Amino acid sequence: MTTMPPDLGAFYLRHRDAMYKVAASVLREAGRASEAEDAVQDAIVSIMASPPENVRNWEAFFVTAAKRKALDRIRSAEVRHAGPEFIEAVHDRADDSNLAEDVAEAIDQQERARHAWDSLAILDERHRKAVWETAALGRPRSQIAAEMNVSPARVSQMSTRSLALLREEMQRMEEGENE
Repeated sequence: MTTMPPDLGAFYLRHRDAMYKVAASVLREAGRASEAEDAVQDAIVSIMASPPENVRNWEAFFVTAAKRKALDRIRSAEVRHAGPEFIEAVHDRADDSNLAEDVAEAIDQQERARHAWDSLAILDERHRKAVWETAALGRPRSQIAAEMNVSPARVSQMSTRSLALLREEMQRMEEGENE
């Protein structure tokens, strides 16, 4: 039998410890266990904002919601782009390192990134989304396909074609600068 619970708040109070344990377990692997309470809070707010219908097992539903919110935190752009924790000993520079070479390499990398960003303008919106979501953000093709209302194979084709076009455009831009 699948019915709405009489009181979501009561169900939350009953299952919050299990929700917390699952969220903390997921986040601990990413070194972010301190965010478990936030993930649980996000889950219950989401559930209360739009209560589901036809749930067979409310405890499983609450725990799964907390787990998904924890995974969302790990996959968020902020986490992916923040990089690893800064450890001073690792970043100390040896006396024999060449700072000028490091700076030149960083400038070259920034220049290539600027070319790549500028080259995205040659793609239409759908191809740009396909290549950005797969190559830059690393999202699964199946998710992107569902959002774009195409097959995962089509997303792969669009990404492959877009990357080839971007490569050609970047080469053209570099040749234009070298002339």
